[in-house]
Amino acid sequence: MPEGPEIWMLSEAINNFYYCEKTRAYGKHLFVFRNKIEGENFSFGLTGKVCILDNNKLIKKHTGWICGDQVSFYNYYEEIKKLGINWLTGSEAELHKEVDMWIKSKKKLASLMLDQSKISGIGVVWGSEILFKTGLNPDMRCCDQNLHKLVESMIEIREKIKKKYSEQINEDNCKEFVNKWFDNLYEVREMDIYKKGSKLKVLGRIWWV
Repeated sequence: MPEGPEIWMLSEAINNFYYCEKTRAYGKHLFVFRNKIEGENFSFGLTGKVCILDNNKLIKKHTGWICGDQVSFYNYYEEIKKLGINWLTGSEAELHKEVDMWIKSKKKLASLMLDQSKISGIGVVWGSEILFKTGLNPDMRCCDQNLHKLVESMIEIREKIKKKYSEQINEDNCKEFVNKWFDNLYEVREMDIYKKGSKLKVLGRIWWV
């Protein structure tokens, strides 16, 4: 399933192809603009894809079991108010302000990490990587763990991903990259723990620890 970094990478490739800011990535959403504030909100579920057709029209492909949604929006800024801090672009101060509110929470860390209204763009794939780096447990309550390095890990991992993903895109391959984006997700991901460690089911989701 694509998460924030994969949507960010897709947006970069699309914008490079069209030589303009046709899209913006926010969390797990791809906003495709008709004008400065209106357009279509693409979410990708487990199997959603996009395609640039021969006439250079960008479309969302509804394939597979859970393919996500395509919903019109009329004010981009109103849409992102429904979401939390964008993990891929949020400042250190913004992320600290949010995570500092988790310190005394009795909720499991997994619950807050996946809450897209708090920090948008983290799923179990990159969430597993972030928590592995900090030695935190998704199945334990926040108040029972030391979260002081969590933001540092979020930022370090996102910047590493963005650098690596940027290397996959060049001016000549943008259309091909977009059309093969979903199928190649796991070829460009570099993981330390995901699908390498032990599985841990927390609140119905599989984490890797």
